[in-house]
Amino acid sequence: MKHLRAWTMAVGIAAFTQLASPVLATEDDEMIAERIHSTLPLYTFDWEQTWPRSFSSGDDFGCTSRVAFGDWHFTPNPDSDSAEERWESFANYGVFHCAAIMRTSSEQADLDEAKWEYGFFVRLGTTRKGSTKWELWALQKGTVPGSEYTLLARQPEEAMIERFTVLQQRCPTGTQLQAKGLDIWLTRYCAINSRGELLSLARKMLSLPPLGVIERVVKAD
Repeated sequence: MKHLRAWTMAVGIAAFTQLASPVLATEDDEMIAERIHSTLPLYTFDWEQTWPRSFSSGDDFGCTSRVAFGDWHFTPNPDSDSAEERWESFANYGVFHCAAIMRTSSEQADLDEAKWEYGFFVRLGTTRKGSTKWELWALQKGTVPGSEYTLLARQPEEAMIERFTVLQQRCPTGTQLQAKGLDIWLTRYCAINSRGELLSLARKMLSLPPLGVIERVVKAD
């Protein structure tokens, strides 16, 4: 029996745009990427657009993804005063149990030693901006306790996905939680606990200037 190698990927789409880490902003005209957290992961394998996911075909089986594994570089929007350039690494976990191993670092050379967590790429849905169709995606990072999300968007193309637009993240009314009395330490985040809420937020964020672009690059020697 042939075992599909862990790096095997499915045919997907090609237009990657933007990704960003949580940034606290206080002015309405600032670009904001607040932390989004759900009590439990919102997307599991019952959602057909959760990647990587398992497949089998004859004697072949393994984990496949529409999003390319490898090193990705985030380039901030030049108009952003808070978002910083950074690197992300996405690797396949294995053959029998599917997940992406996600790492973040300020330098590409440090990715292999960076802290990691399990995560998934999720296509939330679609929308239109003017006459242009967009796919709305998210990185779903972590499983316990719950997950965190980075909102992404792309224009559909029939190829492996290697580029995303990274959207702003602003807490919808009634979702912001924040503890008091911890001096300067950040406790604020958006508590979003339904797929509908997350999709609605992504659609609204697409109408705002993006945080930047994240795209796959060849790993440096």
